[in-house]
Amino acid sequence: MSQINVTRLPEHLTPDSRRVLIRPFLLQDAGRIQSISQRVLSLSDAQVDATLDLVMDEFGARHPDMRGILTRHFEMMKHQLPGHLMLSPEQKLLLGSFFTSEYALESAALFNPSIVAAPDQDGVPEGGVRFIMSLRATGEGHISSIEFRSGIIDADSKIIFDPVGRFVTEPERVESASFHKTLFQRKLSEIDFDNEHTRAVLEPLPENFTLPQLKEALSILEQGETRDMTRSSESIMLLAESNYQTRFSDRLPVSERIIFPSSPSERNGIEDARFVEFREEDEHFWAATYTAYDGRVILPQMIETEDFLTFRVSTLNGPAAANKGMALFPRKIDGCYAMISRQDNENVFIMFSEHL
Repeated sequence: MSQINVTRLPEHLTPDSRRVLIRPFLLQDAGRIQSISQRVLSLSDAQVDATLDLVMDEFGARHPDMRGILTRHFEMMKHQLPGHLMLSPEQKLLLGSFFTSEYALESAALFNPSIVAAPDQDGVPEGGVRFIMSLRATGEGHISSIEFRSGIIDADSKIIFDPVGRFVTEPERVESASFHKTLFQRKLSEIDFDNEHTRAVLEPLPENFTLPQLKEALSILEQGETRDMTRSSESIMLLAESNYQTRFSDRLPVSERIIFPSSPSERNGIEDARFVEFREEDEHFWAATYTAYDGRVILPQMIETEDFLTFRVSTLNGPAAANKGMALFPRKIDGCYAMISRQDNENVFIMFSEHL
């Protein structure tokens, strides 16, 4: 048996509470939204200008395009305002700021790394490899998200991290791809919502359907819904919204790309992503299993990318996709995808599937 020497390297990754993400602060209480808006709109032009200057001085240096962010957040809440109002650009920005929040991504912890070779290896010194590392960042309220770091491992196994960017940015949501009806219905069955109502919603849909088509089918059956039917409709939408795509700008450095919870099943965190580079003769992509947590229920998910700019998120189907601790193998075994998993909180299992 040969001896393997292991050397602990001096590099350390530590959390930085100054890394903050700016997000919409969307209230559910329409009355509260209108009350806040009325108070802002009662300010004089001079007061609006002075208050907006304070906002820009306080937050502008921490986020790129602060005015663009506030404008987008205003657009998200303006439907709560009377339609006849004529607002100045400054009033719109200030209103947007009242429906904006910051989230310190790493204020609690930065941990659980996984590391893969980066898609782009151009210009790497001979014998080295450029890498991308994923990390679980946990912030206020114990909400977890996925962060990234990049760098090079040189021919002497020295790790050289790229500088960490000063800003952090969420990706844009891409219009959802189609859903496969058979798989969708199978997952509803696994979460105990395969019933007469859900079957009635799905039955008229084509085998591959889109989110707008699903919403239209639900709206047709909305009248006369009982409480149980409403719960079924909510479960259908939760499952649909848990399958989505996002895209980052290619101008963003790797360390400024943040995948923050964006679907109902993830509202309390994206936990423990484990990225691998999957390569077969006709397939080459990067993928990670992770756990979506809504505060009560966990949902095993898969995230896939070919460039670390566009990411496709989908739920995992099958009776064995029912717990945490999964990790995809980087190759097929006997023609099947393979994963290790934890089924009973005690043992490690291996799972196989013909469908990723």
